[in-house]
Amino acid sequence: MASPARHFVLRRGSALRKPGLVAGALAAGALVLSGCAAPFEEPSDSTEEYTAPPVWTGSPAPAGHGEDDDHSEDSSEGPSRTVRTTLNSADGTSVGNVTISESADHLEIRVVVDADSEVLSPGFKGMHIHEFGVCEPDSEAPDGDSTGDFLSAGGHLQLEGATHSGTGMSGDLTSLYVLEDGTGELVTLTDRVTIDDLLIGEGTSIMIHEGPDNFGNIPERYTGGAEPDEQTRNTGDAGGRVACGVIQ
Repeated sequence: MASPARHFVLRRGSALRKPGLVAGALAAGALVLSGCAAPFEEPSDSTEEYTAPPVWTGSPAPAGHGEDDDHSEDSSEGPSRTVRTTLNSADGTSVGNVTISESADHLEIRVVVDADSEVLSPGFKGMHIHEFGVCEPDSEAPDGDSTGDFLSAGGHLQLEGATHSGTGMSGDLTSLYVLEDGTGELVTLTDRVTIDDLLIGEGTSIMIHEGPDNFGNIPERYTGGAEPDEQTRNTGDAGGRVACGVIQ
């Protein structure tokens, strides 16, 4: 049996003589052609899903995108090396931990303490990298002139060619603030030293002092014009050494 559209074509001669039939036939043909496939056409058996084209949103590409692209690069840079140490008081009690991570051009130093108030009283505490990787209680200073807790760690690390004026000593770090409950946390950066500098020889140490570090900044109005003495210049008048950790 011929389709409605084909039947219309075969009888177009008579249809043209009846205008009402022309409009009806055209409408019927349009519905057949647009609504479904002709009876003599095989329906498609394709199961391929439609995939929308990519749309630029300004957001980063999803994971895995562009893996085959020769121009794709991973620009993320994590720390190249990390060293850790535990801070101990003179009686061997652990009072905190230090993590030192090296990036391309600086070190990130993270210090977390949780100490008894008799070891670390509240307030700012001077903190430095010292020149020797030795943390001995009641020890003798390298020059033999004095004894005391952690004096075997030597003075502040000072690399060859570095000077204290302007930027401070190589081992100077930001002061740590201890809360009333004996806890404290500090994340600080330095580009004065590298991990290689810290591990040279038998290593170095990181020290927490009992008082704040003035970094040798003594205004003339407080001293009557006198120059800061050698102890102030070298130690910042931060007082005794209360916690030490070996960096090796």
